[in-house]
Amino acid sequence: MSSKKIIRLPIIDSTHKLAIKLIEDAGIGECTLIAETQTDGVGRCGRQWLSSKGNLAASIIIKLPFSRDLGQLSLAVACALHSVLLHHIPNDLYLHWPNDVYYKKSKIAGILIAVIDSTAVISLGVNVDKAPDGVDAACIKEACMGEFAAKPEEILKSVLSVLDGWLGLNFSDVRNYWLRYINEVNCNVTIRNGEDLLIGLCRGLDNTGKLILEKDGRHLLISSGDMFTNMKGHNGAQ
Repeated sequence: MSSKKIIRLPIIDSTHKLAIKLIEDAGIGECTLIAETQTDGVGRCGRQWLSSKGNLAASIIIKLPFSRDLGQLSLAVACALHSVLLHHIPNDLYLHWPNDVYYKKSKIAGILIAVIDSTAVISLGVNVDKAPDGVDAACIKEACMGEFAAKPEEILKSVLSVLDGWLGLNFSDVRNYWLRYINEVNCNVTIRNGEDLLIGLCRGLDNTGKLILEKDGRHLLISSGDMFTNMKGHNGAQ
């Protein structure tokens, strides 16, 4: 993957926004942007992603050699990130639909993906050294009880080393990994999509990657939205 070429930025508002601009304005090829400090990062649904020095804020620019459903692409990237973090946090590390990684019940990492023609921007935010204040979040250092020496760029390089493999798998393998590590199966959850709320039982993922929500005896297939085991933090936290 030529996106292993890394461009290091001391400080930037958002690696995600810069990556999209470089594609649209300069036709940049495959590479990866990593920021030491990110001041105005972008999360899902236009939310802000807070990332202080010592955390990972990066955007991977890759050419997609095949057409892939954006939801399935997102799920595969989450597997790549989770599999890397699992080496550092072997217990209580879960996948959280649609594309987050949680430690216990708090978010430790998030993913944002944009596709421009056949080029994808895969942005990763990982709370390595510190969780942001004011939101329900965790960081690797705390999860490891302070016994953690890996730097943000080392985590990024590990993700880059496994990403091609995850993107090349049959989706059934990606789905099976999700079903192994998603923590909300058979739990009551709330799905928020814009102003719409759906409450029901999470029954896992279907064969295309959609969330299966059981409501009033029916199985609904959910392709997008935010999932909460309760409504804590739904008002715009990371």
